[in-house]
Amino acid sequence: APVGSRARGSTWDRGLVRADQGEMLASKIAPRAGLWHLQQALRPAAGAVVFSTPSSRSFGRHPKHDPRIIPADKPLPSVKDLTEALIKTPKRKEWLRQPFPYKKDDSKDERRDKRDVYLYQRTLPAPVVSTVLHGCHTKLHGDATIRRWWFIDAQGQVPGKLAAKIVKVIMGKHKPIYDRSQNLGDFVVVTNAEKVAFTGKKREQKVYRYHTGWPGGLVTTPLETMYEKKPEEVLRRAIAGMLPKNTLRRERLKLLRIFAGEKHPHSAEDLTPLPDNIVKVASPWLIVKERESVEVQTDNWWVDENGAPWPELVDNHGKKWTVEEAEDIIKTGNVVFRDPELFGKDVAEPRTDTQGGKWKKD
Repeated sequence: APVGSRARGSTWDRGLVRADQGEMLASKIAPRAGLWHLQQALRPAAGAVVFSTPSSRSFGRHPKHDPRIIPADKPLPSVKDLTEALIKTPKRKEWLRQPFPYKKDDSKDERRDKRDVYLYQRTLPAPVVSTVLHGCHTKLHGDATIRRWWFIDAQGQVPGKLAAKIVKVIMGKHKPIYDRSQNLGDFVVVTNAEKVAFTGKKREQKVYRYHTGWPGGLVTTPLETMYEKKPEEVLRRAIAGMLPKNTLRRERLKLLRIFAGEKHPHSAEDLTPLPDNIVKVASPWLIVKERESVEVQTDNWWVDENGAPWPELVDNHGKKWTVEEAEDIIKTGNVVFRDPELFGKDVAEPRTDTQGGKWKKD
């Protein structure tokens, strides 16, 4: 330990060590080989002021790394407006290292508004402008990788069942371009998280646990306590526990927007209510093609394989058919196209084997 007083109010407890004080403490240490590194560490540059926090830690989860709480009263710009100028898909570090959009002539209020938009943009996952699906190697462009916005009212819903439905959406399993190695899911906005319904005795018995890493560092938080302080955290943890435990989980959770009350700042987005039985949704970028039906304007509607109308309802064996009998045959699917060359001739039925297949000789 460094030589010096550790009493309350000393320079070490205040976290402020001046250059002359560091030089003095370094001179008090005996110049032995084992303390040479400590002696050099206590010799700061001339005139420098070193700030240190005695109680700081450099391991594990830190509160400063938590996602920023977005105020529900202040509206935010749409994601499409923020990302429409991108030409290629940025990497995660490139997306997070964007410079502040400040100007010299901006006022204090304008800088505050730009800072809020900048911090909101950092909470979004990196947009996918173009990508190639794993396996089939299908190349997708911006129209195909668009992320839709879904809306859910969590009032009266069970958190577990609701989380299972949301996981499919933020993973992208409801889209035809689903790829487990990429983040291609949609955004989900959940409101009224403070009004969810718990089944059984989960509210009184369920407990969240985590360990600090130190002996005796097991921290337990009852569900009721967390629900009263952070109701949106209950649903977020349920969804996070159902996601695959890989590097994409943090990025997929950025697609989730949970709010305790009814208000949310995403009014600029085109929100669509999430259906209850969502399995697959139609792609919004595909144009449905209508089938062109070719109508043959003839009195005799029964035609051969070339489209030429038959003069009368007579098969190859010379048997005459009525319109009702022909319609019944067509409904059952047993339709044999007429061969004009064999019309009126008696043709033997093809021989079949025991399984109903046609003989090779025939």
